[in-house]
Amino acid sequence: MRSWTSLFVALSASWWLFQTFRLARAIAGLPRVADMPRETRPAWPRLSLVVPARNESTHLGEAVRTRLAEGYPELEVVVVDDRSDDDTGAIADRLAASDRRVTVVHVDALPDGWLGKVHAMQRGLDRASGDWVLFSDADIHLAPGTLERVIAWAEREGVDHVAALPSMTARRSLEPTLVGFFRMLTTLVPLTAVADPAAKTAAGSGAFNLVRRSALDRSPGLEWLKMEIADDFALGVMLKRSGARQAMVVGGEFVRLEFYPSFAVFQRSLERTGANESAPAVIAVIAVLVLLELGWLAGFTQPGPARWLALATFAVAASTQYAASRWLSMPRWPAVLPGASIVPLGWVLVRSAVLAWRRGGVLWRGTFYPTAVVRAGIRLGRRQPKIGSSRSS
Repeated sequence: MRSWTSLFVALSASWWLFQTFRLARAIAGLPRVADMPRETRPAWPRLSLVVPARNESTHLGEAVRTRLAEGYPELEVVVVDDRSDDDTGAIADRLAASDRRVTVVHVDALPDGWLGKVHAMQRGLDRASGDWVLFSDADIHLAPGTLERVIAWAEREGVDHVAALPSMTARRSLEPTLVGFFRMLTTLVPLTAVADPAAKTAAGSGAFNLVRRSALDRSPGLEWLKMEIADDFALGVMLKRSGARQAMVVGGEFVRLEFYPSFAVFQRSLERTGANESAPAVIAVIAVLVLLELGWLAGFTQPGPARWLALATFAVAASTQYAASRWLSMPRWPAVLPGASIVPLGWVLVRSAVLAWRRGGVLWRGTFYPTAVVRAGIRLGRRQPKIGSSRSS
């Protein structure tokens, strides 16, 4: 029994050292919006901000107003009311009536073979006239000067697609879950490789996916993503495989996301991921992550080296979580509970997989999608034919 405990502690310690290394590389290698100078130009390229929104009456009004007040001189905002049954459509119409830069598209029906959000993005893109297109969720707030900083930097660096990691605000009870999730994201995915044209690693962000329209036109287009649940990341995959130059940046205080208002809403939102993989596979992966994230705790039940290793791992884990939170402009206090976020996050993912198994599919944005249909449309983690320059599904 003691040997198994020592093994668990050693594996967990190695895992946290790996995360520390990956995080240090990300901090050193990813550009920050705060470090991008705000330029003065006689003319700016036109930018279309596409905002898909379904039942977003709580966030939409204030979030869109921050983008309109952001200060970009050549901005149009296309709000897509995606079959909402709350006041989202009315709020969007009032925004359009008060500011000529806002256009509203009302979607009344979802065509077969499309996920609602991706279809809403496509409808917004159809109305967009910009040289650049920013796909951004309805609960995102931008600080003044964000778009001028990022577009000037992208044009100077020759980048076609910029994905930004947002900072987040959330209820205190949700903060450990969200900061743990983003810490694992920045360490599991080698984000510094996103900017390397020779690397296969690609990424996207639902909070902030800024795309040069000409690069999007060289890709198969959003129809290629029409049944991809993780459309934000998959957009990055599609663009990079189509030859677009890509970069991941840290939005920090310039790109802010209002996280889900409650754990129940967060739980329902992630139900859409349940059919991606089988329930046994999800359970196995979560079990391994629990061992890696929290296995060091077992060392405190043993005397001698195992206990000392557990104590050292706690110090490394807490420091890593604190550094990640500070870097991403997120709450720092969850660092006192390093690894604890895997418990609620794991529960949500396992629950989603089990529900999808029982239902035979997922219910998302008011539409049911059978498991076979969901998996046939997945673009992430599946072997796909090489993307050419022509548009096709």
